[in-house]
Amino acid sequence: MPLTITIDWLALNFKEYTHDAHEFIRSYASFAPTQATNPRFGYSEASVDDNGTIIQWNPDREDMGHHVIFAGSALRNLFEHTRVDPRTLLRACTNAGGNISRLDLACDLQGETLDLSRLYQSLEQGNNAGASRTFGQIKSNGGGMTVYVGSRQSERFIRIYDKSAQMGETPNKWYRFEVETKGMVSRALANMLVVQRDWLSVFVGVSSAMVSIPGSPDLAAFYNAASASIGTPKIEKSSNTEAWIATQVIGAVSKWYIDNPSSEAIARLIATLQLIDQQRKL
Repeated sequence: MPLTITIDWLALNFKEYTHDAHEFIRSYASFAPTQATNPRFGYSEASVDDNGTIIQWNPDREDMGHHVIFAGSALRNLFEHTRVDPRTLLRACTNAGGNISRLDLACDLQGETLDLSRLYQSLEQGNNAGASRTFGQIKSNGGGMTVYVGSRQSERFIRIYDKSAQMGETPNKWYRFEVETKGMVSRALANMLVVQRDWLSVFVGVSSAMVSIPGSPDLAAFYNAASASIGTPKIEKSSNTEAWIATQVIGAVSKWYIDNPSSEAIARLIATLQLIDQQRKL
């Protein structure tokens, strides 16, 4: 089956608030209504627009610039509510002088069955011909499994997991291969996605440099596919959200926080829950 590739996270910084930066934020990150939210990363002010896009700045530190964050849900809302497409957004970032600091690609495979335990065993046996020598796994109570390759602190980090197990009961199997990039890698990746029509070759290039196991049917399902369409982040609903949180999310998040106490994702989760509680009290 053809794969679907989506941009699942995009963060960029404008060191100077030029006319081009202003126009980019006005066009893509300021959909009314906007409201204040909790700033992070040393910024003193932050706002979130109706799509969920976050802008952070510090009036007393102009050198910090304006930091714009499009999470997966914000990207989905932007693409669905406007005529903007993923390539247009990346091109606009570059043309406006934005310095991309993080870019995540998600490659979704549905309707086929993979064996992630077999993939992890191959990594343990030292069969990875890619550059990464760091890997791990997390198993959930619901039978799901996530394979990690690389370090979260590095410029490339991979997750491969059973999305259908995470979501609960779904009619088809659904696996996701995520590549999180930062720094120079994210900027190079953005440039390639703007100029190349074949996003699958770009995805394979950046991911296989980290993990490549000759003869692996589980990686071949992604790497040897005939084609991939460009999609938008999906609305991810669980048939039993409370059970999903209890059996999978709590354990996975807790273990990740123990191993990564400075995790940006955990800090963002805590800040979001605190913001929701504050709004409920208004």
